[in-house]
Formats: sequence, structure tokens, C-alpha cells
Amino acid sequence: MKKPTSYLWLRQGRIARYRFVERKKRRGKHQIPISNRFVRPDGIIKAPSAFNIVRGAGVEVVKFLRAVSHRVLIEGQPVLLDFKRTETFAVPATILLFAEIDRIVSSSNLPKPITIIDPRFRRPREVLKQIGIHQLTGDGSDVIPERDDVVYWKATKGVNQTGDKIGSLVEIIAERANRDHARQLEVSGVWRSVSEAIANSVDHAYKKPRKDGFTGLLGTKWWMFSQIKDGIFTLAVCDLGCGYRQTINETIPEQFIATTASVFTGQNRDALAINTAMEYGRSGTHQGHRGKGSRDALSLLEKHGVGELVVTSNTGWMRYAFDKGKEAERNNGGLGIDIGGTIVWWKLPLKESQNDHN
Repeated sequence: MKKPTSYLWLRQGRIARYRFVERKKRRGKHQIPISNRFVRPDGIIKAPSAFNIVRGAGVEVVKFLRAVSHRVLIEGQPVLLDFKRTETFAVPATILLFAEIDRIVSSSNLPKPITIIDPRFRRPREVLKQIGIHQLTGDGSDVIPERDDVVYWKATKGVNQTGDKIGSLVEIIAERANRDHARQLEVSGVWRSVSEAIANSVDHAYKKPRKDGFTGLLGTKWWMFSQIKDGIFTLAVCDLGCGYRQTINETIPEQFIATTASVFTGQNRDALAINTAMEYGRSGTHQGHRGKGSRDALSLLEKHGVGELVVTSNTGWMRYAFDKGKEAERNNGGLGIDIGGTIVWWKLPLKESQNDHN
């Protein structure tokens, strides 16, 4: 073995000092605030390329929304949202975007807390215009929605389950569905399911504050989207409340909760809470209105014959698939992040299938 040269000793000493300094820096490094990880010095937050919350995609979406909230409501600074690279919008993530932007703007004391830069491509620009994001932020847009998969997006919001705008929105969508598709959409069934989902949001969602302390807006408790695309009727109701897991102990007997948990196949506790509420609604053991909303959410699928119901609450989700009026599949999982609310989402096929001819 050769004896180390003086040059090598100097080099090793420099490397050792460099590593020592770097370790010291890491030990003294403070946690960077959420907003600073997403906001440039000029106050610009880049939006995700895809707004979706399934298969891990929700992590980027929720971090984006948290950054906007932190910048506006905690730091008290206006923000510019850059949607230039955004290309796709899925219903659950888009209604969450709509609701959170509305919450942030409504809660801020700034004259104009949020300004948006439109997407580069036309379809996502049409989506933002159609659902009313520009109206929420007070920005102008000269784009006129004209695509078939965009112009039938409808958005609304409210503080309770009454009001003409809910019924008229459902009737407009149902009228088009019944005109253009062989499989009919029963307005009364849709109305009842939506009304009960909204009632659950109003009655239970804001009984407790969610993790960031939000306890609800005075003028808005729920947000709703409806859409027809590729022969599929989609309707989603969202609230920004505490979630199923925080309230089931107040509405469902402890013994029923324990029994349901013992046969639950998943691991996510929020998914378990959703499943417990659904089973309680189905069981008929409840009194009065308790569990009614969960029962009606699934009854829409039973009446329509085929379709899906996905319920997402905080970190978990449950999916129910129906065929020929009966449950054909049920699965659940975790989102990998807390969305800070609940989304009830129906998908009902309207296209005539080959089975309809048999």
C-alpha cells in the first residue's frame, strides 16, 4: 500500500470539512412553510398538469390548494395561480378546486386575493370558464365554451338542501339525457339522492372543525357539479367539513360500528367510516332520518340499474358498482393525503347497451 501524498491529505481534509459544514446546515435547517415550497418570490403558484385525486394524483392537487390557502389566509398576501400547464380536469378534483377557491376568496379580507393565468390549451380554458372559476376570482376570460364535453358541465352551491336552483339544474341535465340517450334518467331519484347528500353535509359536516380549524362558511355549505360526457351522467356533491370519521360516533350505535369494523376488508379508517355509514343506512336499524342519506345514495344506482357511487372523505374512499339493479363490486382504499372534506360522486351510464336489446 502506497503512503498517501501530501496532496491527498489536503484533498481529504477539504472533503471532510465540506461534509461537516453540510451536516451542520442540515441539523439547523427549519421546516420550509408549505406556501414557500410552491410560491415563487413574485407570488406565483403553478397549478398541477392534471386535476385528479385517484391513484396518488391527489397529493399534488391538495398541496397546491394548501399553498394557496396558506399564502392568502395565513400570510395575507395575494397570489397568482398559473394554470398554463394544466391539461385535464377530473370531476372529484375539480369540484374540490371550485369549493376551496370559493372558501379562500370568501374568507379573505384582501380586495382581490386570487388572480388566475388561463391554461395554454383551449379545453381546460373552457372548463375553468364553464364552471365559474373566473367568476369566483373576479378575472375576465374571452373564451366561449363550445366543446360537447365541456358545455354541459354545470356548477352550483348553497347553504341548505332547499332551493329552485338545485332542482332546475338536475332537470336541465336530465332533460338532455332523456332526449339524447336511450337509457332514461329518473329525475325524482336523482333529486332525492342529491337532496339527502346535501342534507348530510348541512347537518353533520360542520359539527366539528376540520384539521386546519375551518368550521364552514355562513353562506355556503356545499358545492355541486353535474355533467354528461361520453354517454355518462356524472353528479358530485362536495363539502369542506370534518368528514365521516369525526361524526359517525354521534349518529351510529357503538355496537353497530364495532360489528361493521370486524368484517371490513380495508385498512383506511376514513374508508371504514364511509362503509359503516352506508351499511347503517341500508340496515333499517336506524330511527328517524339517521342513515337515510347513505341509503338514498345507493338507491339511485338500484333504480337506474347500472352505475357507480364513489364516496371520498378526508384520506379514504369507498366505491360501489351496480349492474342490473344489484351491487356487483365494492372496493376501498386510501388517497395518500387528506383532502379536507367529503365528495359524493355518482356515474350513471346513459348510452344504450347491447343488453337492452336482449
